[in-house]
Amino acid sequence: MFRRHAFVRLAENAWREATPEGGDIEVLREWLAHGRPLIVRRPCLSDDGLEAYLGLALPGKKRMAFRVPLASVKSIEAPPIWDGKGTHNPGFVFRLYGSRAWGLLTGLLYVTPDSDLDLLVDIDSPAEWESFLSADLRLPDELRVDLEVIFGGDASFSWREYLGPAEDILIKSNRRVWLERKDQLATLFT
Repeated sequence: MFRRHAFVRLAENAWREATPEGGDIEVLREWLAHGRPLIVRRPCLSDDGLEAYLGLALPGKKRMAFRVPLASVKSIEAPPIWDGKGTHNPGFVFRLYGSRAWGLLTGLLYVTPDSDLDLLVDIDSPAEWESFLSADLRLPDELRVDLEVIFGGDASFSWREYLGPAEDILIKSNRRVWLERKDQLATLFT
């Protein structure tokens, strides 16, 4: 499924069909020659469903953006599962994104001493959301954790922002961004 944070593998010659949107075709060509993935970015797919919007993050926080024909996509992979060593995450699967995911999938050096632990958790129903809210969740204390909660595979928000004092929260979907009242989050499942 084409959604933000998913990784895709492209055909080796896909660079020939790519449209750069702030990216360098030669860098893409070399990247694909090594069999490395790209990441799905908003809006994920073109309106006609014929092109995928992808990003490439290089070590050192350099980012590039491309559009490629959907036919160039060989596979779509969910972000890698986080092993969660030394934590307590009852019944929830956390996935890596950001520097740790890129490092794991490419073998390149992305993680620095200042790197956050970027995690995703999928919540698929109001009941699961209630369970998550009441869970005895413990994440690592020694790292800054950026947890993104994703409702129904689409609408996501920052856990840290959810715990903050504001009544509204920034929601990021696969196609757009908006503010939503925290007490209305369950409506995102409908």
